[in-house]
Amino acid sequence: MDHPTDSSPRNKESATQTDGGDVAAALPLIPVEPADRLPTGAEVVRYDGPMFFSFTEHSLLSQYPHMRAECHWHVDFEFLHVIRGSMRFFVNGDVVRLDEGQAIFVNSRQLHYGFDLDGRDCEFACTLLNPLRFGVLPQLTQRYIAPLMENRRLPYLVVDGGREEGRRILATLDQLLRSRVYADELSPLTVTSGFYALVRDVLALSQTARPTDGAHPHLAALSAMVEFVHVHYDQPITLAQIAEAGSLGRTACTTVFRRYLDLTPIEFVTDVRVRATARLLTTTALPVNVIASRTGFASASFFTRTFRTVMGVTPSQYRRQSLDNQASDASEGVTESFHA
Repeated sequence: MDHPTDSSPRNKESATQTDGGDVAAALPLIPVEPADRLPTGAEVVRYDGPMFFSFTEHSLLSQYPHMRAECHWHVDFEFLHVIRGSMRFFVNGDVVRLDEGQAIFVNSRQLHYGFDLDGRDCEFACTLLNPLRFGVLPQLTQRYIAPLMENRRLPYLVVDGGREEGRRILATLDQLLRSRVYADELSPLTVTSGFYALVRDVLALSQTARPTDGAHPHLAALSAMVEFVHVHYDQPITLAQIAEAGSLGRTACTTVFRRYLDLTPIEFVTDVRVRATARLLTTTALPVNVIASRTGFASASFFTRTFRTVMGVTPSQYRRQSLDNQASDASEGVTESFHA
Protein backbone atom coordinates (compact mmCIF):
# COMPACT_ATOMS: atom_id res chain seq x y z
CA MET A 1 0.00 0.00 0.00
CA ASP A 2 1.11 3.53 -0.61
CA HIS A 3 1.12 6.02 2.24
CA PRO A 4 -2.24 7.44 3.36
CA THR A 5 -2.93 11.17 3.20
CA ASP A 6 -4.78 11.07 6.50
CA SER A 7 -7.76 13.01 5.18
CA SER A 8 -10.02 12.14 8.12
CA PRO A 9 -9.60 12.83 11.84
CA ARG A 10 -7.18 10.28 13.20
CA ASN A 11 -8.05 7.98 16.05
CA LYS A 12 -4.83 7.28 17.92
CA GLU A 13 -6.00 3.85 19.00
CA SER A 14 -7.44 1.32 16.59
CA ALA A 15 -11.15 1.48 15.97
CA THR A 16 -12.10 -1.71 17.77
CA GLN A 17 -10.60 -4.37 19.96
CA THR A 18 -11.42 -7.99 20.56
CA ASP A 19 -12.37 -9.46 23.92
CA GLY A 20 -9.32 -11.63 23.52
CA GLY A 21 -7.06 -8.56 23.50
CA ASP A 22 -5.71 -8.82 19.95
CA VAL A 23 -2.20 -7.41 20.13
CA ALA A 24 -2.15 -5.54 16.84
CA ALA A 25 -5.56 -3.97 17.40
CA ALA A 26 -4.38 -2.53 20.72
CA LEU A 27 -1.46 -0.68 19.13
CA PRO A 28 -1.74 2.98 18.07
CA LEU A 29 -2.11 3.95 14.45
CA ILE A 30 1.19 5.07 12.94
CA PRO A 31 1.11 8.54 11.33
CA VAL A 32 2.69 8.45 7.89
CA GLU A 33 3.04 10.75 4.91
CA PRO A 34 2.07 10.49 1.21
CA ALA A 35 4.63 8.75 -0.97
CA ASP A 36 7.16 10.21 -3.36
CA ARG A 37 7.87 8.63 -6.76
CA LEU A 38 11.03 7.79 -8.63
CA PRO A 39 11.28 8.89 -12.29
CA THR A 40 10.25 5.32 -13.18
CA GLY A 41 6.98 5.74 -11.28
CA ALA A 42 8.04 3.39 -8.49
CA GLU A 43 7.10 4.39 -4.96
CA VAL A 44 9.91 5.83 -2.84
CA VAL A 45 9.61 3.95 0.43
CA ARG A 46 10.54 5.91 3.56
CA TYR A 47 12.19 3.16 5.52
CA ASP A 48 11.86 3.12 9.29
CA GLY A 49 15.55 3.47 10.07
CA PRO A 50 19.04 3.81 8.59
CA MET A 51 20.18 0.33 9.66
CA PHE A 52 17.45 -1.70 7.98
CA PHE A 53 15.22 -1.38 4.97
CA SER A 54 11.68 -1.94 6.16
CA PHE A 55 8.59 0.20 6.50
CA THR A 56 5.56 -0.63 8.66
CA GLU A 57 2.31 1.26 9.00
CA HIS A 58 -0.86 0.64 11.01
CA SER A 59 -3.74 2.46 9.35
CA LEU A 60 -7.41 2.72 8.54
CA LEU A 61 -8.59 2.60 4.95
CA SER A 62 -10.60 5.76 5.64
CA GLN A 63 -7.29 7.65 5.88
CA TYR A 64 -7.00 7.35 2.09
CA PRO A 65 -8.92 9.52 -0.41
CA HIS A 66 -12.10 7.68 -1.39
CA MET A 67 -10.93 4.77 0.81
CA ARG A 68 -8.49 3.51 -1.78
CA ALA A 69 -4.72 3.50 -2.09
CA GLU A 70 -3.01 4.77 -5.21
CA CYS A 71 -2.17 2.18 -7.85
CA HIS A 72 1.59 1.73 -7.58
CA TRP A 73 4.52 -0.67 -7.47
CA HIS A 74 7.88 -0.95 -5.72
CA VAL A 75 10.80 -3.34 -5.52
CA ASP A 76 9.91 -4.26 -1.94
CA PHE A 77 8.04 -7.33 -0.78
CA GLU A 78 4.72 -6.19 0.72
CA PHE A 79 2.76 -7.92 3.47
CA LEU A 80 -0.66 -6.51 4.34
CA HIS A 81 -2.56 -7.96 7.32
CA VAL A 82 -6.25 -7.17 7.85
CA ILE A 83 -6.88 -6.56 11.55
CA ARG A 84 -10.53 -5.43 11.46
CA GLY A 85 -13.12 -5.54 8.70
CA SER A 86 -12.45 -6.43 5.07
CA MET A 87 -11.01 -4.89 1.93
CA ARG A 88 -10.47 -5.68 -1.70
CA PHE A 89 -6.96 -5.87 -3.10
CA PHE A 90 -5.87 -5.48 -6.72
CA VAL A 91 -2.70 -7.18 -7.97
CA ASN A 92 -1.91 -7.20 -11.69
CA GLY A 93 -5.55 -7.33 -12.71
CA ASP A 94 -6.72 -9.83 -10.10
CA VAL A 95 -8.99 -8.55 -7.32
CA VAL A 96 -9.12 -10.60 -4.13
CA ARG A 97 -11.13 -10.12 -0.97
CA LEU A 98 -9.21 -9.99 2.29
CA ASP A 99 -11.14 -10.60 5.47
CA GLU A 100 -10.24 -10.08 9.10
CA GLY A 101 -7.28 -12.21 10.09
CA GLN A 102 -6.07 -12.74 6.53
CA ALA A 103 -2.93 -11.31 4.97
CA ILE A 104 -1.51 -10.99 1.47
CA PHE A 105 2.07 -11.21 0.23
CA VAL A 106 2.72 -9.03 -2.85
CA ASN A 107 5.86 -9.89 -4.75
CA SER A 108 8.42 -7.39 -5.98
CA ARG A 109 7.46 -5.00 -8.82
CA GLN A 110 3.77 -5.94 -8.96
CA LEU A 111 1.12 -3.32 -9.74
CA HIS A 112 -1.24 -3.21 -6.74
CA TYR A 113 -3.52 -1.22 -4.46
CA GLY A 114 -6.13 -1.83 -1.75
CA PHE A 115 -9.61 -0.37 -1.65
CA ASP A 116 -12.85 -0.54 0.30
CA LEU A 117 -15.50 -3.22 0.28
CA ASP A 118 -18.94 -1.57 -0.04
CA GLY A 119 -17.86 1.61 1.71
CA ARG A 120 -16.89 -0.09 4.97
CA ASP A 121 -13.73 0.87 6.79
CA CYS A 122 -10.86 -1.53 7.34
CA GLU A 123 -8.02 -1.53 9.85
CA PHE A 124 -4.79 -3.07 8.64
CA ALA A 125 -1.05 -3.28 9.14
CA CYS A 126 1.29 -3.15 6.16
CA THR A 127 4.99 -4.01 6.08
CA LEU A 128 7.40 -3.42 3.19
CA LEU A 129 10.75 -5.21 3.12
CA ASN A 130 13.42 -4.52 0.52
CA PRO A 131 14.75 -7.93 -0.59
CA LEU A 132 17.79 -6.40 -2.26
CA ARG A 133 18.98 -4.87 1.01
CA PHE A 134 18.38 -7.84 3.30
CA GLY A 135 20.31 -10.29 1.12
CA VAL A 136 23.51 -10.06 3.17
CA LEU A 137 24.73 -13.54 2.28
CA PRO A 138 25.10 -14.01 -1.50
CA GLN A 139 24.37 -17.72 -1.22
CA LEU A 140 20.99 -17.09 0.43
CA THR A 141 20.14 -14.39 -2.08
CA GLN A 142 20.93 -16.58 -5.06
CA ARG A 143 19.18 -19.69 -3.74
CA TYR A 144 16.06 -18.23 -2.14
CA ILE A 145 15.48 -14.49 -2.45
CA ALA A 146 16.28 -13.84 -6.12
CA PRO A 147 14.18 -16.79 -7.38
CA LEU A 148 11.24 -15.59 -5.30
CA MET A 149 11.54 -12.04 -6.66
CA GLU A 150 11.73 -13.35 -10.21
CA ASN A 151 8.84 -15.81 -9.90
CA ARG A 152 6.33 -14.23 -12.29
CA ARG A 153 3.86 -17.03 -11.54
CA LEU A 154 3.65 -15.84 -7.93
CA PRO A 155 2.64 -12.16 -8.07
CA TYR A 156 0.82 -12.55 -4.76
CA LEU A 157 -0.18 -15.07 -2.12
CA VAL A 158 -3.16 -14.86 0.23
CA VAL A 159 -2.31 -16.06 3.73
CA ASP A 160 -4.54 -17.24 6.56
CA GLY A 161 -4.22 -19.36 9.67
CA GLY A 162 -5.20 -22.61 8.00
CA ARG A 163 -1.61 -23.87 7.86
CA GLU A 164 1.27 -23.63 10.27
CA GLU A 165 3.28 -21.51 7.81
CA GLY A 166 0.39 -19.06 7.53
CA ARG A 167 0.06 -18.80 11.30
CA ARG A 168 3.79 -18.11 11.55
CA ILE A 169 3.55 -15.37 8.90
CA LEU A 170 0.73 -13.67 10.80
CA ALA A 171 2.69 -13.89 14.05
CA THR A 172 5.82 -12.48 12.41
CA LEU A 173 3.90 -9.55 10.95
CA ASP A 174 2.49 -8.81 14.38
CA GLN A 175 6.00 -8.92 15.82
CA LEU A 176 7.26 -6.48 13.17
CA LEU A 177 4.42 -4.08 13.93
CA ARG A 178 5.19 -4.17 17.64
CA SER A 179 8.86 -3.61 16.88
CA ARG A 180 7.94 -0.55 14.82
CA VAL A 181 5.71 0.95 17.51
CA TYR A 182 7.95 0.10 20.45
CA ALA A 183 11.29 0.45 18.69
CA ASP A 184 14.52 -0.03 20.61
CA GLU A 185 18.17 -0.66 19.84
CA LEU A 186 17.43 -4.32 19.04
CA SER A 187 14.71 -3.59 16.48
CA PRO A 188 17.05 -4.04 13.47
CA LEU A 189 17.67 -7.62 14.60
CA THR A 190 13.93 -8.23 14.96
CA VAL A 191 13.30 -6.92 11.45
CA THR A 192 16.16 -8.86 9.88
CA SER A 193 15.16 -12.15 11.48
CA GLY A 194 11.53 -11.44 10.56
CA PHE A 195 12.45 -10.93 6.91
CA TYR A 196 14.11 -14.36 6.62
CA ALA A 197 11.28 -16.03 8.55
CA LEU A 198 8.72 -14.52 6.16
CA VAL A 199 10.69 -15.58 3.08
CA ARG A 200 10.96 -19.12 4.46
CA ASP A 201 7.22 -19.43 5.08
CA VAL A 202 6.20 -17.77 1.79
CA LEU A 203 8.41 -20.21 -0.11
CA ALA A 204 6.89 -23.12 1.81
CA LEU A 205 3.33 -21.99 1.02
CA SER A 206 4.18 -21.25 -2.61
CA GLN A 207 5.02 -24.89 -3.22
CA THR A 208 1.33 -25.80 -3.03
CA ALA A 209 -0.17 -22.48 -4.17
CA ARG A 210 -2.00 -22.31 -7.47
CA PRO A 211 0.30 -20.40 -9.86
CA THR A 212 -0.83 -17.49 -11.98
CA ASP A 213 -0.75 -18.66 -15.59
CA GLY A 214 -0.35 -15.32 -17.28
CA ALA A 215 -0.85 -11.58 -17.18
CA HIS A 216 -4.24 -10.02 -17.78
CA PRO A 217 -4.82 -8.47 -21.20
CA HIS A 218 -3.51 -4.91 -21.40
CA LEU A 219 -1.74 -5.13 -18.01
CA ALA A 220 1.57 -4.11 -19.59
CA ALA A 221 -0.18 -1.18 -21.25
CA LEU A 222 -1.76 -0.16 -17.95
CA SER A 223 1.60 -0.30 -16.18
CA ALA A 224 3.18 1.87 -18.87
CA MET A 225 0.34 4.41 -18.69
CA VAL A 226 0.38 4.54 -14.89
CA GLU A 227 4.14 5.06 -15.01
CA PHE A 228 3.72 7.85 -17.56
CA VAL A 229 1.27 9.69 -15.31
CA HIS A 230 3.49 9.29 -12.24
CA VAL A 231 6.43 10.75 -14.13
CA HIS A 232 4.61 13.61 -15.90
CA TYR A 233 1.74 14.57 -13.54
CA ASP A 234 3.38 17.98 -12.91
CA GLN A 235 2.98 18.84 -16.60
CA PRO A 236 -0.09 19.22 -18.83
CA ILE A 237 -1.28 15.72 -19.77
CA THR A 238 -3.82 14.76 -22.43
CA LEU A 239 -5.75 11.57 -22.96
CA ALA A 240 -3.92 11.08 -26.24
CA GLN A 241 -0.54 11.20 -24.48
CA ILE A 242 -1.60 8.64 -21.88
CA ALA A 243 -2.96 6.33 -24.58
CA GLU A 244 0.23 6.66 -26.60
CA ALA A 245 2.31 5.64 -23.56
CA GLY A 246 0.42 2.35 -23.54
CA SER A 247 0.38 1.99 -27.35
CA LEU A 248 -3.42 2.10 -27.29
CA GLY A 249 -6.13 4.22 -28.86
CA ARG A 250 -7.96 6.70 -26.66
CA THR A 251 -11.08 4.58 -26.41
CA ALA A 252 -9.12 1.46 -25.45
CA CYS A 253 -7.09 3.50 -22.97
CA THR A 254 -10.24 4.67 -21.22
CA THR A 255 -11.64 1.13 -21.20
CA VAL A 256 -8.48 -0.27 -19.58
CA PHE A 257 -8.43 2.38 -16.86
CA ARG A 258 -12.10 1.85 -16.07
CA ARG A 259 -11.73 -1.92 -16.01
CA TYR A 260 -8.72 -2.08 -13.69
CA LEU A 261 -8.81 1.15 -11.68
CA ASP A 262 -12.48 2.15 -11.89
CA LEU A 263 -11.34 5.61 -12.98
CA THR A 264 -11.03 7.40 -16.29
CA PRO A 265 -7.46 8.28 -17.32
CA ILE A 266 -8.02 11.96 -16.51
CA GLU A 267 -9.56 11.07 -13.13
CA PHE A 268 -6.42 9.05 -12.41
CA VAL A 269 -4.25 12.05 -13.30
CA THR A 270 -6.26 14.19 -10.89
CA ASP A 271 -5.95 11.55 -8.18
CA VAL A 272 -2.16 11.41 -8.55
CA ARG A 273 -1.90 15.20 -8.49
CA VAL A 274 -4.05 15.60 -5.39
CA ARG A 275 -1.99 13.02 -3.50
CA ALA A 276 1.18 14.85 -4.53
CA THR A 277 -0.22 18.15 -3.28
CA ALA A 278 -1.16 16.51 0.02
CA ARG A 279 2.48 15.53 0.50
CA LEU A 280 3.68 19.07 -0.21
CA LEU A 281 1.06 20.57 2.09
CA THR A 282 2.22 18.39 4.99
CA THR A 283 5.98 18.47 4.39
CA THR A 284 6.64 22.02 3.17
CA ALA A 285 5.55 25.60 3.88
CA LEU A 286 5.10 26.38 0.17
CA PRO A 287 2.17 28.68 -0.65
CA VAL A 288 -0.90 27.03 -2.14
CA ASN A 289 -0.42 28.71 -5.52
CA VAL A 290 3.16 27.39 -5.76
CA ILE A 291 2.03 23.87 -4.86
CA ALA A 292 -0.67 24.09 -7.53
CA SER A 293 1.82 25.07 -10.22
CA ARG A 294 4.30 22.36 -9.19
CA THR A 295 1.74 19.59 -9.43
CA GLY A 296 0.17 20.32 -12.81
CA PHE A 297 -2.88 22.37 -11.84
CA ALA A 298 -3.69 25.22 -14.21
CA SER A 299 -4.51 27.67 -11.41
CA ALA A 300 -4.66 27.91 -7.64
CA SER A 301 -8.43 28.34 -7.72
CA PHE A 302 -8.92 25.19 -9.82
CA PHE A 303 -6.56 23.32 -7.50
CA THR A 304 -8.51 24.43 -4.42
CA ARG A 305 -11.83 23.36 -5.93
CA THR A 306 -10.44 19.99 -7.02
CA PHE A 307 -8.71 19.34 -3.71
CA ARG A 308 -11.87 20.11 -1.75
CA THR A 309 -13.91 17.81 -3.97
CA VAL A 310 -11.50 14.91 -3.44
CA MET A 311 -10.43 15.46 0.17
CA GLY A 312 -13.49 17.14 1.66
CA VAL A 313 -11.49 20.14 2.92
CA THR A 314 -9.59 23.02 1.36
CA PRO A 315 -5.78 22.82 1.03
CA SER A 316 -5.35 25.33 3.86
CA GLN A 317 -7.70 23.41 6.13
CA TYR A 318 -5.88 20.18 5.31
CA ARG A 319 -2.53 21.76 6.21
CA ARG A 320 -3.88 23.04 9.54
CA GLN A 321 -5.34 19.63 10.37
CA SER A 322 -2.00 18.01 9.60
CA LEU A 323 -0.17 20.45 11.89
CA ASP A 324 -2.72 19.80 14.63
CA ASN A 325 -2.24 16.05 14.23
CA GLN A 326 1.54 16.42 14.45
CA ALA A 327 1.22 18.51 17.61
CA SER A 328 -1.12 15.91 19.07
CA ASP A 329 1.32 13.14 18.17
CA ALA A 330 4.11 14.98 19.99
CA SER A 331 2.04 15.53 23.11
CA GLU A 332 0.93 11.90 23.21
CA GLY A 333 4.37 10.48 22.60
CA VAL A 334 3.63 9.10 19.12
CA THR A 335 6.88 9.89 17.31
CA GLU A 336 7.85 9.93 13.66
CA SER A 337 11.59 9.91 14.29
CA PHE A 338 12.12 6.92 12.00
CA HIS A 339 10.83 8.94 9.04
CA ALA A 340 13.37 11.73 9.44
